[in-house]
Amino acid sequence: MSTPPADISRPRPFLRGLRATTPIVLVAAIALAALLLAALQWFVGSGAFTAIPESAMLRIPNDDYVHSSYLLADLAKHPPQGPVVYIFGGSGAIEMMRDEADLGRRVSRAAGEPVRVVRLATHNQSPAQTLAMIDSLPPGRGLVAIGVSTNRFTTTPGEDASLLGDGTLVVRDGALRRFLAPYTDVGRRLPGGLAGVLGFAVSYVRQRASLATPWLTPLTYRQHYIDSSYRPPMAKRVAGARQELDREQPLYDRWALYDFAALAAAVKLAQQKGYRVALFEQPLAPEASGPGWNAFRARYQSDVAAHAAALDVPYIASVQTDAGLRASDFGDLFHLNPKGRAKWAWPFAEALVRALQGRVSLPSSG
Repeated sequence: MSTPPADISRPRPFLRGLRATTPIVLVAAIALAALLLAALQWFVGSGAFTAIPESAMLRIPNDDYVHSSYLLADLAKHPPQGPVVYIFGGSGAIEMMRDEADLGRRVSRAAGEPVRVVRLATHNQSPAQTLAMIDSLPPGRGLVAIGVSTNRFTTTPGEDASLLGDGTLVVRDGALRRFLAPYTDVGRRLPGGLAGVLGFAVSYVRQRASLATPWLTPLTYRQHYIDSSYRPPMAKRVAGARQELDREQPLYDRWALYDFAALAAAVKLAQQKGYRVALFEQPLAPEASGPGWNAFRARYQSDVAAHAAALDVPYIASVQTDAGLRASDFGDLFHLNPKGRAKWAWPFAEALVRALQGRVSLPSSG
């Protein structure tokens, strides 16, 4: 006798369960989702994500944000035992040094003892992002050196609020949320860094697709955009400097006080963690000259000096003069080329050591 065929017109018990809307099923689904989100939050927040090689997580070769996330996670697991110098700032701070090891050797030699240098500068880093990254640093001893330039004081609160979900992997958001609360609405965002995780996932897919690079294919991290072959014509550089002045000055006039407030919060948090703090002027090409640029820079540097004095921290503004930088040492307005980095290295290392050892005169509040 043949076996009658199964009745496939009737839903199977498992499928019927998925379609059920009873309270028990809904509660179970919510509990499972909560567990998955909690596991994801732990995976990122604990630094466990570093079990995946950084090379597989890079979205592009110059992915400073992923690189910094791995550095911060490693620092949380293995806080430096000796003195350390943390370098914060924008792309000008990235391009001013050959690499951490080279600057670390110079700083150690000038200090007369081993000093680790950790570069946590990222492209377009705002003072509020510096604050968020300092929030992730372990307590310790050493120097937090924060680069300043005119374009670092042109960020809006809305742009900084987007950091809460832009794909930064391990940066804590507590200090940033507290700082932003009086300026913009941050209450509707996902808690615990989940917005950043989801934002990273989206950006990872998009940027890997733009490179036509399969997911998790290793990429080699590349620090520099500017090399010795990058030599745009001087006329183009001068025109670019004028355009940058036209862009920056109105933004600075409107948002500088906000960005200086973020800088003050970053300085105070670093001091609470046990570090000395110094501000340093990032390199700027001689094309930023003429009546308009000169007036803007003079006003900006006076503002920086006044805020540094109020915070009781040194403002290192003489490295470019000490290094004798010329137009040929820059690839463009804000970024040194290899020749310029070599000239900048020793004066900067010596200035860092003076700040590390408390041998820098503080700005006058007058």
